[in-house]
Amino acid sequence: MKELSQLTAEQIQQAIAQCCQKITANPESAEDRANLGDLYIQQRQWQKALKSYREAVTLQPNSARLHRALAQTLTRLGKDRQAADHLFKLFKLKADSFTPEQLYQLGQTLAAQVPDKAISCYRSAIDSQTDFFEAYQALGELLTVQKKYEPVLEVYRLGVRNNPDNAQYYYALAQALAAQEKWLWATRNYKKAAKLDPSAKVYYHWGLALYQLQEYVQAQKHFEQALDLKSDSQIYYHLALTLHKLQEDSQAQECWQKAIAMQTEYWEAYYQLGMLWQEQQQWQKAIATYQKVIAINPQFSPVLFKLGLVNRNLRHYELAISCYRRAIKSNPEKSALETEVIADYQETLANLETSNKYSRADLATLYYQFAKFMRARSFFPEAITAYQKSIKLEPNYQFPYIELQYTPTGSEQLVQLIEFYRQIVAQHPKITIAWGNLGDALTQQNRIDEAIDCYRTGCYQQAIKSRPSLARLNWQEKKKGGPDFIIAGASKSGTSSIHYYLGHHPQILLSHKKEIDFYWQHFERGIDWYLANFPTITDSPDFLTGEATPNYLRFPQVAQRIKDTFPKTKIIILLRNPADRAISWHYHKLNTGLSNENLETAIAEEIKKIATLSEEKIVNTGFCEPDNILSSLYLYKVKPWIELLGREQFLIIKSEDFYDNPHDNMAKTFDFLGLPNYSLKEYPQVNPGTYSQIDSKLRETLVEYFAPHNLELEKYLGMKFNWR
Repeated sequence: MKELSQLTAEQIQQAIAQCCQKITANPESAEDRANLGDLYIQQRQWQKALKSYREAVTLQPNSARLHRALAQTLTRLGKDRQAADHLFKLFKLKADSFTPEQLYQLGQTLAAQVPDKAISCYRSAIDSQTDFFEAYQALGELLTVQKKYEPVLEVYRLGVRNNPDNAQYYYALAQALAAQEKWLWATRNYKKAAKLDPSAKVYYHWGLALYQLQEYVQAQKHFEQALDLKSDSQIYYHLALTLHKLQEDSQAQECWQKAIAMQTEYWEAYYQLGMLWQEQQQWQKAIATYQKVIAINPQFSPVLFKLGLVNRNLRHYELAISCYRRAIKSNPEKSALETEVIADYQETLANLETSNKYSRADLATLYYQFAKFMRARSFFPEAITAYQKSIKLEPNYQFPYIELQYTPTGSEQLVQLIEFYRQIVAQHPKITIAWGNLGDALTQQNRIDEAIDCYRTGCYQQAIKSRPSLARLNWQEKKKGGPDFIIAGASKSGTSSIHYYLGHHPQILLSHKKEIDFYWQHFERGIDWYLANFPTITDSPDFLTGEATPNYLRFPQVAQRIKDTFPKTKIIILLRNPADRAISWHYHKLNTGLSNENLETAIAEEIKKIATLSEEKIVNTGFCEPDNILSSLYLYKVKPWIELLGREQFLIIKSEDFYDNPHDNMAKTFDFLGLPNYSLKEYPQVNPGTYSQIDSKLRETLVEYFAPHNLELEKYLGMKFNWR
């Protein structure tokens, strides 16, 4: 290289030309390609040099010179990882050319992506320099990551054998033993380390090991020895834990307070101090201390649970419930703590019942809230029991009945639930929703005739309850005509609101519940089962009836079944900005216990999955997992319906317009159904979704994803949505 460096630019260019000629004449010459690389280096043409060296090393793979040159060139280009590969090959060819420090650095570069090669480098560094502590440490950490726990101990034992008078090796071995919970062996090595170097960290960790062995007196001694050498908040914290075990609570209190004085954000110390106050029944001190923990670490579930227990002891039941709810929400994974919190939540509700401070209606609301909370956590049996408790307290309370319609029920609990509904309708025959729920439960047991009787009773009672004059009319036993309209979708787009508004028109009598889901889930039950869900009086031309099952839109099979049964049924569809609908649907599933997946993860997974699906598969797939985007691809869902039933059968409304101007959109809907307009005094938004602010970048990702699909939808329908 020294000779090359003395060449002029012109001489280098001539030499390059000569090398190229030689390569043309002898393409198998690794030396000529290597020389060409050297010349390009002189010109600082790193990429050309790299290409030449790579061609050369292909011809001569065991050339130490070429691997060194490649490593240097790749380093120049900032490709340290690739450079490390060639350095490792050079190390294998000429190990004696590397210093221990170079081997260590090579191991550091390789550790993340090629750990086995890094291990080889660290071991060679240790062989070359037996007191190279950083190499022992790096090797031990890498083996720990690989969960090779026994080899980790062997590394540090080797360090001890090679360095018997060095405390840090005994300490490192003790730490590795402690990490594997081999506490007794750890204490022996801490002791040896302390003899050689009596430092605060050695005494502190020695004390921690003794604490685990329940040798509290000795642990106290070693923590105090550590404090003599260094005043530290963590040492005070663990000394306090030890003193508490020794029932020296006044001293423990002082130590936790010293830890807090040294580290004002030391929430663990506040937490332990709060539990001490709680044990001593110093409730106000406990509350104040727990609140400090929450201020520092609001997501720490155990402190919320403890605060709930304190409030319960003080008979502050609603505060206790609030704490329990927060504790469960901040604890995303099912755990023993969650089970304990739920049990105490239930006991607190029982306390409320016996306190005589709450009306039955208030208690029913509290049980209903607990049931919804359990359902959101996928504790379906507990939710069902709590919904029933709410209904027992207040039989006319509608919400628990509605929630029960959509809560998964096991076969054993279904038997009990049927008996429960029978008792309700026997005592309160005019509670129409109870008849419908009884019919649903009997349907699950395939007792279709009994279910039909319940639906017909419920439909009749519901109709005359809202319009008593209907009782004077002649009701036929069995309905023969199909529904006049179906609100087919899309989910989370305003279907509950439009269903509610339609139900107020004097000429509309709706099905006994909103979502019958006949054409998808219950088609095999038969037409008689389906029609039993509607008031029989609606066969009269004076009345219309319909239902709303938003999931219908997902399935082209549903459109075909409607065509085969009641082809004149009109279809109402609301379409919401697909980005917002996808987000809302995700949180609907989260809030009802049907999913616990992170939104960002779910979106990324589904986008990736849909990319593998054909258009036919997208059209014919109703649900997938995850399931947020697929049913927002409206073109693929709407088009098969229109092709089967005809465009004139459809009223398609943009959800955002519907929310902004419900009066005019309802007038358009009534006109579509052939009814005179009917105005409501108010148009409340029914069943809105609830969730926190969404990351704007995530929403923008969805907006960009849906944009081309939305354009195609606009072209197909001849409508402008302008969704952003």
